[in-house]
Amino acid sequence: MEAVKRLLALALLLSLALGKTFVIPIEGEIDPALAVFVEQALARAEREGASGVVFLIDTPGGRVDAAIRISDRILKTPLPTLAVVQNAFSAGALIALSCRQIAMLPGSEIGAALPVVALPLQEPKAADQKVISALKGKFRAVAEARGRPVELAEAMVDPNLEVPGLSAKGEPLTLSADKAVELKVADFKAGSLPEALRQAGFAPETTRLLPGPRVQVARFLTSSTVAGLLLALGLLLLLLELFTPGFGAMGALGLAFLALYFAGGWLAGLSGAFELLLFFLGVGLLLAEAFLFPGFGVAGALGVGSILASVYFTFGENALMVMAIAVIALGLGLLLVFRYLPRTRPARALVLESAIEAHATPEEVEVGMVGTALTDLRPGGVARFGAKRVDVVANRGFIPKGTAIRVVEVRGPTVVVEPMEV
Repeated sequence: MEAVKRLLALALLLSLALGKTFVIPIEGEIDPALAVFVEQALARAEREGASGVVFLIDTPGGRVDAAIRISDRILKTPLPTLAVVQNAFSAGALIALSCRQIAMLPGSEIGAALPVVALPLQEPKAADQKVISALKGKFRAVAEARGRPVELAEAMVDPNLEVPGLSAKGEPLTLSADKAVELKVADFKAGSLPEALRQAGFAPETTRLLPGPRVQVARFLTSSTVAGLLLALGLLLLLLELFTPGFGAMGALGLAFLALYFAGGWLAGLSGAFELLLFFLGVGLLLAEAFLFPGFGVAGALGVGSILASVYFTFGENALMVMAIAVIALGLGLLLVFRYLPRTRPARALVLESAIEAHATPEEVEVGMVGTALTDLRPGGVARFGAKRVDVVANRGFIPKGTAIRVVEVRGPTVVVEPMEV
């Protein structure tokens, strides 16, 4: 029996000596696309028989849900794992604590994991106590699983936990390289990656895995700023397209921006057909509210709700930031359009030459009156009845400009028309 144990130990040592160490960088903001990359990289390392996996961590933090996803995957892998830390703040600290060993590089730090809420034009502020408590519980569970000081892990998240000599009350705990090793949050200090590999007992031959083009594009498109701007530009251009004849460059460009917005979520594994359906259902309901029903009622409220739900299901905890950026950008875009676009030659070409003519009210129009569509009705637009111009709505989809029409219903401020039969 003793001989079998020695053989197994020898086999393990040989596998570590002969196998390769896979190196996975954790750099920049932690996001769902990075989580996808880490999952794929660990799967490859396990499939190809790596002797161990090293995570090079240099991050200011990022999304909590993405960090938890990475942490859970690291805890599940049967391979030896080592975090080599340059900077592991916030969500990065959770990833580092999830590894079996932690090495601190010169000048490195770990901690400061207080979850915050950040909105455009506002100072970041701490998340509510429920979020802090949940994340503190996750740090505690990971510290227990890896045999690290639970109190110190919790203090990285909760600023109300004071650690004498290390952090004052109201400040989340952050540890330098020396303190992290001294307090057994980390295992040792190392001057470089090769030295860290040697001290951890990992094979010196390494294979570095880097995010592919798909992951890089997904990380760019799903960043809060880019996603918010794409959403705002897509909606703005589609709105402008609704008030111009035919379907031209603005509509095509608007659809392209929205396609990029959804492509980022799809590439990162954040969204699918459900989120896409919700979004365009919301857009359709808003258009129905604008052209078919007066005021702002059930259709408008459901439309806004559908769009918000689509963004939430795609971006989770980051949805508020994405929507805030989109609303600000859309508001500024509309302001610029109404302020400057009418002065340009293309915009003047879109203005009806009959704009100075008298505009009739719905009360002056009766059922059965015959007129002509002055603009495309899709379904809303403008028609002429004698010398009067009236805002009308088509009862059967699109009616091209110049078509003879007849009033079939006057419903409050809404005049409903249909094309004349030839």
